[in-house]
Amino acid sequence: MISSAEARLGKNMAVLGAITILITMALGFLGGSRAENPQLANLSDFVDFVNSFTLIVVIMYSLKLFNLDEAPLIKVIGNVAIIAVTVAMITDLSPAFSAIEGTGDGFTVAQVSEITDTVTTGTWIVMPLFVLLVSARFRGDPIPSWGAWGGIGAGSLILLMHVIALSGLFPDTDVFWPIWIVAGAIGFPLFAFGMSRAFATKI
Repeated sequence: MISSAEARLGKNMAVLGAITILITMALGFLGGSRAENPQLANLSDFVDFVNSFTLIVVIMYSLKLFNLDEAPLIKVIGNVAIIAVTVAMITDLSPAFSAIEGTGDGFTVAQVSEITDTVTTGTWIVMPLFVLLVSARFRGDPIPSWGAWGGIGAGSLILLMHVIALSGLFPDTDVFWPIWIVAGAIGFPLFAFGMSRAFATKI
């Protein structure tokens, strides 16, 4: 059973998560490569770190909010998602610190960034899967329908993007941008705001 204090924290983190997702998308459009605009890239890393933290809190308390003892598979995926997003959060600032401290004879900042992206690839399979399953199961109660449909759409699109990438059907990665924009700028923020409403029912 989720407490009022936990629900309030979950609500606030869900709202902050929605905002940081939108900021991340905006920074992605504003900035070029890390070499072209390192300050903006470092800011983006920090926003990603904050966003990952909000995701951890939202997923952690959503397990209590939804009482997932009756849905053990979703509960397992949620716990795996917490671990995966924690790994992402820990590595989010690696490129920024690498740029600040200098790499010497070690990896370049670009290489550190690529390693970080590679290590956390699985995170963005498990987390969207959790979002998809939770949204489908709890659409309308306690997640508002609009928030659940956002989660269903975003989760499905990101999973589809990974299937396409792993299958090699479209070697040109430019095809992923429309999917990422719809999922990141519309679907996930809607889901996050919907989760804030769901947590609010327990305050």
